[in-house]
Amino acid sequence: MNSKIYYRFFQLIFFAGIILISSCKKDPEPEPIPEPPPVLTCNLNITGGCLDQWANVDDGYGNVWMEPVGGFLGTLNQLYSLPASLGGPGPLTVDSTIDKYSGIYAAKLTTKMFSPTGTNNILIPGLLGAANLDIANQTIHIGKPYTQKPTSFQGYFKYAPVNGDSALIEVYIHKYNVALHKRDTIGYVRKTYNTTVSNYTAFNLALNYNPAYASLTPDSVSILMVSSAGINLNSLQNCVGQVGSTLWIDEVSFILP
Repeated sequence: MNSKIYYRFFQLIFFAGIILISSCKKDPEPEPIPEPPPVLTCNLNITGGCLDQWANVDDGYGNVWMEPVGGFLGTLNQLYSLPASLGGPGPLTVDSTIDKYSGIYAAKLTTKMFSPTGTNNILIPGLLGAANLDIANQTIHIGKPYTQKPTSFQGYFKYAPVNGDSALIEVYIHKYNVALHKRDTIGYVRKTYNTTVSNYTAFNLALNYNPAYASLTPDSVSILMVSSAGINLNSLQNCVGQVGSTLWIDEVSFILP
């Protein structure tokens, strides 16, 4: 895995004109005074890991999508804000669902197809993780500040693959290397699932730590849960998977030493 905290979208032709969006849309109406953010009720050690609280995100131009509350776990749903001139709206690949393990909601991740202007069809997996899509800068920001060394990553999932597809769950613990100007991977775990799991099933994935970095304190964590494991973070135009593959995720947290 590329250890940088963010990845560029290479070859995404439909983003080529994204810097022109502001000139293609009317200026939005003056924004109302924002409501205070909802108070998180989840007591898990991953912010919003209960996946019980979701909020609408409005880009100011009438495009609204949902994200988990808390700002730690994000999706690729901002693709929905792409204008028609660029082939939008993009697909909404993550949604809340009452088909949950516990609490009120869970997350439902579904692989979908996107047909932006001037390009071939692009497969977009459902992605939930410590990640944020930044369309304006044509970037996915991967990783969140984090200073712990968890022993494992746990939660509950179901999976309905299409035509032999696979889901992916992975976690990377990082420390920025000042001398080499890059992020070192202190610990990681990566797990794929390629069979149907009809009922919510617990997962508990032990992280593997590099002894060479035993004395280091991490500074960030990357978490990815994806409905099609063939996601390509360097070029979303080259993701591999099957439309309709669906991954349900609920109650995710770390086990700490």
